[in-house]
Amino acid sequence: VLKPLHSLGPTQTVLSSSSWLPGENIAGMRVGAGVRLCLWSSRRKLKPWMCKTQLSRSLGTISAMKQPAMMCFQCEQTTAGKGCTTQGVCTKTPQLAGLQDLQVAYMKRLCQLSHALGPCNPFFEESAALVLESSFATLTNVNFDDDRFESYLSQAASLTSRMEQALGPAVPPKPIDLPEKLPMDRDAIRASAGKTGLLFRGAIVGNDDVFGVLEMATYGLKGCGAYLYHAEHLGGGGSRGGGYSAEERKEVFLEFFRLGSYLASAGSTAPLDAEAALQDGLQECLAVGALNLKIMKLLDSAHCEALGTPTPTEVPTMPVLGQAILVSGHDLGILHQLLKHTEDHGVHVYTHGEMLPAHGYPGLRKFPHLKGHFGTHWGNQLHEFRRFPGSILMTSNCLRPPTKKYADRLWTAGPVGFPGIPHIEGDQFEPLVQKAATLPGFLGDEMPFPHVGKFTTGFGHDAVLGAADTIVKAVKSGELNHIFVVGGCDGTETARSYFTDFADSTPSDSIILTLGCGKFRLTGRDHGTLAGLPRLLDLGQCNDAYSGLVIAQKLSEALGCKVNELPLHFAVSWFEQKAVAVLLTLLHLELKNIRIGPAVPAFLTPRVADILHSKFGLQGIRADREDEDLKDMLAGR
Repeated sequence: VLKPLHSLGPTQTVLSSSSWLPGENIAGMRVGAGVRLCLWSSRRKLKPWMCKTQLSRSLGTISAMKQPAMMCFQCEQTTAGKGCTTQGVCTKTPQLAGLQDLQVAYMKRLCQLSHALGPCNPFFEESAALVLESSFATLTNVNFDDDRFESYLSQAASLTSRMEQALGPAVPPKPIDLPEKLPMDRDAIRASAGKTGLLFRGAIVGNDDVFGVLEMATYGLKGCGAYLYHAEHLGGGGSRGGGYSAEERKEVFLEFFRLGSYLASAGSTAPLDAEAALQDGLQECLAVGALNLKIMKLLDSAHCEALGTPTPTEVPTMPVLGQAILVSGHDLGILHQLLKHTEDHGVHVYTHGEMLPAHGYPGLRKFPHLKGHFGTHWGNQLHEFRRFPGSILMTSNCLRPPTKKYADRLWTAGPVGFPGIPHIEGDQFEPLVQKAATLPGFLGDEMPFPHVGKFTTGFGHDAVLGAADTIVKAVKSGELNHIFVVGGCDGTETARSYFTDFADSTPSDSIILTLGCGKFRLTGRDHGTLAGLPRLLDLGQCNDAYSGLVIAQKLSEALGCKVNELPLHFAVSWFEQKAVAVLLTLLHLELKNIRIGPAVPAFLTPRVADILHSKFGLQGIRADREDEDLKDMLAGR
């Protein structure tokens, strides 16, 4: 990555990064001899993407050198494990990638200003709401709509201006990648986004390891924002509803703002001491993990307060005669609103993907027209949605670009968006319901594709700890010797069959805790029982990692040991930024020997990966050698 201009000596020159616009040639700029323009690689030393060793030191046109149209490596499936440079694997365009980069820059600025204004910030509620929704929209497979991002940017620019005026002379310096003023013209907005891109920001920091750690913290913070958005959407804390107190709410937002402010400042300059900056960045990553732990607790409390405490439930997977609506994503609050809206409409509602755990909550299960679960994880969306004979509502990620087979009966809600797909604001579900009334629905009890087997969900921490005496007795008697956590965010690569094979290979004296859409690699298979309990326990959605942590803590207390001394093993599938937040939480708790995959994050440089392996035992899975990984886990490695 090119060094920032201010870090070079008087005789050195560099490509003018201020002219890095998506897809444009770099022309008419001074370039120092031997400059290498590199793309990132997490698995090996940086490889030159483009190298000119005999470049003129005088002004001239260098038409052969061209910037990639975009650069993004925030998800696990990024191209070749390095970065998407022409179009996202998720299909986002370079223009959309630029708008999202610019929105993240504004998120950090709003955090910076909110942190400067402190606890008495008069813009607190406005800033909190905009930061959460707009940053959630930048997560992988959430929002593909340029117009929505331009609206977010307009709101952010207006709020930023008002907050800066309120601070007066105390206003902190603007991050270097943020435009002085958001342009009004659409093309100009997209051009200004070039300075917020990955390559430009990497050049500013000038150190690959430090920059990678800052990106990890940024992605983790975006994941925190998504979970906090869901908690707020369920009613939030304090005077707005139950679940958690106003004090708890204020505490997490102030820390969120502090971390965003740190990222805004740290990403604006090259560190004077790279080693100190690296250690500071790693500590702040763990702080993101600590924050996420608090947020997952708030979300757990909000879910239970609004919807009741989940209990083990066998979920129907066969359709019922009648017209139907399918709800996918993660937002149980939106599902609850829809169920209330459709109580007397004669339409049945089904869940899809990570909405499966909804059936464990009494406050959702009480609706008789919530008929069951249809389909599996988000990666199978294209063929499952086209075969669903009703209207479809997407409440959060992961949205795949819809095909014409079902696009005319798809709606989005919350932070989700796609060009040409209608968006539901608030509880205005009537168009969705009216569309369902015009569609055939299920004509009988025949699934339109092969039945996927039995689903049982609802094993939250209260349900599992209700059997704590049985579990502790099984541990002490030697009947239960290992607890595996297998699951997380699923994806579409064939290498993810590792998690299916791994779970099938676990010994009979173990139980398996699963969660997230990664559960669909394991469910529908007979893993047997242990001490009267199913060996496979579905804790819920990805944020229900909190339940797993509560279970581990309570078991360690009952057994008189530390959590790290439990026979606890992790094989975690990751895909997007919420998974980064959960991983940082596990590292914050100093849990060891976690295996992640299928690929190691591209934002981890070899050195940072080595540091995390040395300190925490963090390592990648061996995709085609799950038996060797299992053997090492059983040996405590």
